[in-house]
Amino acid sequence: MKSSDQIERLVKNTRVKTSESIDDRILTDAKVAFISTKKKPIISRLAISKWRIIMKSRITKLTAAAVIIVAVILGLSITGGPDMASVVWGEVIAKVEQIPALNFDMTTEISYPGNKTLSFQSENYVAGDYGTKSSIYMNGELFVVKYRLPNKNLAYIIRPKDKTYMRIDLSDEQAAKGQDPDDPRTWLKIILSGDYTNLGRDNINGVAVEGIECNRPEMTGDENGIMRLWVDVETNLPVRIEVEKLGMEAGQMRPHKFVMENFEWNVELDESVLEPNIPNDYKLREEQKSTQVEQKSSKVLTDEEKDELLRAKEVVRKLFQACNDEDWDEFSTLWPGLKPNKMQMTYLGGLEIIHIGEPFKTDDSTTWYVPYQIKLKLGEVRKRILRVRYDETTKRFVACGGL
Repeated sequence: MKSSDQIERLVKNTRVKTSESIDDRILTDAKVAFISTKKKPIISRLAISKWRIIMKSRITKLTAAAVIIVAVILGLSITGGPDMASVVWGEVIAKVEQIPALNFDMTTEISYPGNKTLSFQSENYVAGDYGTKSSIYMNGELFVVKYRLPNKNLAYIIRPKDKTYMRIDLSDEQAAKGQDPDDPRTWLKIILSGDYTNLGRDNINGVAVEGIECNRPEMTGDENGIMRLWVDVETNLPVRIEVEKLGMEAGQMRPHKFVMENFEWNVELDESVLEPNIPNDYKLREEQKSTQVEQKSSKVLTDEEKDELLRAKEVVRKLFQACNDEDWDEFSTLWPGLKPNKMQMTYLGGLEIIHIGEPFKTDDSTTWYVPYQIKLKLGEVRKRILRVRYDETTKRFVACGGL
């Protein structure tokens, strides 16, 4: 028996006595509503004006209720229907990992004391094993372009404004690991690796999405860190990823916020995008520049300060040795209040100490400046100056900035 015939039989057999014309009208509306279920949502099938007319009649309320019961039995729903799209979270990662190339935009905000914020945007191209490219802008001006080319075991950092660039050789291990932070799929795996809170439905730029929220302290570096993921309910592809975490900036842990959006999944795989094509007038920079304090004049040391000099230098040596050994308890002892998160452990762990220079002071404060040169596991050579101060409370020297 057809489902529409079941509706007719149920309505005719009801004990409620109504007029023949009202029964025919209700029956006709129910049949039309059912036949059109395969074409559009039921909320648009039942005209609101007719529904209100029907429900105003006390006699027809029971008949209308019978129709609703039948609709429920048949799997219909006034609010959407069984075919209403929903995100299948367990399939999101599997789906995006099948995609060879994608584009996305990212906004990064770093918070400073006094309600000051540093903000920059980036355009990113990710092509799996072929590599990644990030064009980073500040105030609308391109200031850094980064390439990571694992197939060639190379990475480049290009600064158009200075007309300089760095070329970094990567080992096979470094090249493989180096892709991860640049690929949003890494963040997807982290977010979906444990428990999360469902945020329900929303709309992002006209796209119906479902969201989840979680915190992974090992990645955010903060018990109050937040990671959110919004996924298109129709395609099961991410629309936006938001991360609020603590990160190292100028030797201090500061709040960072990252927003990845405007995803173009499965774009054409164009290897030419990953060709640096560095202009001939750009100068190769072997190492990163040291901080500006290097240009300041160092003060003449007293006999007491000459004795302190060796102690300040030893703190820096021990700190970087702790990174090399991945001894993070020792690291936190030498730099109180700074407990590296998982991401920091990844790029600091196993670093190579190239050189530790002679400490110097620029004034009569307790702060020492110690030049250093290290090579990170991912291949980047970093030449900077670490700040070391004497802590009156613990009566020892500790690191306090410049990493």
